[in-house]
Amino acid sequence: METKAVVDGLVSYFKGDHWRRLMAALVQDPDPNGTHIHAYTETCVHPEDLKQIICAYLEAKGVPSSRKIDYTAPRPNEMGSLHGIEPKGKAHFDYNWFFNPEVALAGTQGGAKGESGCNLCVWNRSYIREFYSDFQFRRTVGPAEEDALRKYFRSSHWHKGLEISIEPNTTHGHMNVYTSIHPDVIQKFAEESIREKGWEIFYTCPNVYLVEGKYTGKLVFMGKNPEAVYDLGWMLRPETVIEPAMDQWALPGKPGYDIWVWPMMQPIMEFPYVKLADRDMKTVIEAITH
Repeated sequence: METKAVVDGLVSYFKGDHWRRLMAALVQDPDPNGTHIHAYTETCVHPEDLKQIICAYLEAKGVPSSRKIDYTAPRPNEMGSLHGIEPKGKAHFDYNWFFNPEVALAGTQGGAKGESGCNLCVWNRSYIREFYSDFQFRRTVGPAEEDALRKYFRSSHWHKGLEISIEPNTTHGHMNVYTSIHPDVIQKFAEESIREKGWEIFYTCPNVYLVEGKYTGKLVFMGKNPEAVYDLGWMLRPETVIEPAMDQWALPGKPGYDIWVWPMMQPIMEFPYVKLADRDMKTVIEAITH
């Protein structure tokens, strides 16, 4: 695309419906720490430019991005993500993109390139309460269950997963378990273990993600030190207190884990994107922030 068409297309997008719906979802939610959002787009613009424009927009609106934004590939070699954008005091969101040389920037159309038929998905505490209502969690958690939880959160599976999640080549990581314990209880033991390790988190966000087309539960730990996002995926197994899930879930490769690594992202970063000159970036940013 010609530079002018790209600039005009970017301005049109950030003044248009998809971006406004995303911003409305951020502003309206009364419990940002319990909310997560996925946005799906097509673009020919380099993701570094997109990140700069998004951060400039948020800064101008008084809600600057408050933590590190990662690059990851939720769909390896196909779809990239600006992962974990968190406007100050608002819900964190993932800004996903597919390369399209004919489009400056637009929300995806139809279900194939979105999620659940949508180009904007929001999960909040109300959604999670309804999601949890489908499961028959263990009614009581006594000393035996507490001992099993503490044993798991001292296990090599858990701690190895934490370490893998912060390796330089890792762009995102999940530890996966089978359990019969309510996630709210699991969260307390997980956070205790993270503190004992000497790590810090900002907060934990209960959420879901797709495993073979079905939503599966997870706890999302928003790390402060080290600054990373790492998840504990869970599936219900009534007879089990908690144990590593040593089968394949979202990705092949490491039994017990879903690990997204840089080689999954590298081909996406090498598409023939348009890289805007400084003057063109300035034109876009001024147009959408004034």
